[in-house]
Amino acid sequence: MGKWFEDWFADKDYLKVYGHRDSDDAKQLIETVLSQIDVPKNAKVLDAACGAGRYSHLLAGKGFNVTGFDLSKQLLEVANKNFEHSVNLFRADLRSIQFKEKFDLIFNVFTSFGYFESDEENFLFIKNAYTFLHNGGYFVFDFLNKDFVINNLNPKTEKELDGLSIVETREIVDGRVVKKITLRRDQGIKEFVESVRLYDKDKIISEFENIGYNVKKVFGDYLGKEYNSQQSARLIIIFQK
Repeated sequence: MGKWFEDWFADKDYLKVYGHRDSDDAKQLIETVLSQIDVPKNAKVLDAACGAGRYSHLLAGKGFNVTGFDLSKQLLEVANKNFEHSVNLFRADLRSIQFKEKFDLIFNVFTSFGYFESDEENFLFIKNAYTFLHNGGYFVFDFLNKDFVINNLNPKTEKELDGLSIVETREIVDGRVVKKITLRRDQGIKEFVESVRLYDKDKIISEFENIGYNVKKVFGDYLGKEYNSQQSARLIIIFQK
């Protein structure tokens, strides 16, 4: 699939396709997480692969000292322009980012995981993050629930939005969920691909525990509902160092 995320996340239509992912989801997950953990009022928080900054700015609004990074210059420009709270945002790759400072809380949410070809690459940030997380600090991991995706995959959806036709087709190929996005408007057609490696709950927990993390809490949605392998659309885990 190559580096599909570099092209797709850099396109100005990306946020139109995911416009339904509003700040309500982010608010709900943040409240759920904060109800389960104990961090200082001025905690240092890292939003990894922060995208357009929904989580970063909501966390900053709670008084946290927030740093966010993303590979997409276009999404970072949106994050810097559209929000009121001060956040330290910069461009970086999940696989190579390093920090000298340490954080109390790290967010890796909205399926910002599984993009790469190998397990080593996919878990590299999680391994590195362990070194810049305070002892007792937390890592919030929000991912697809593999079983739910396999059993409920919608092969095709279509919608119209402000003169833009959006067609999305989905299939599972070699353990990855592959989505093809076709965008049509009067000026022409654009096509993009998303490809995410599917990992089950046991594999993810095993990899985190091998690094040194401990499981604090597992949820099945942003409201904190109990995780069910067949019914939960999400797999949300709070790990602690």
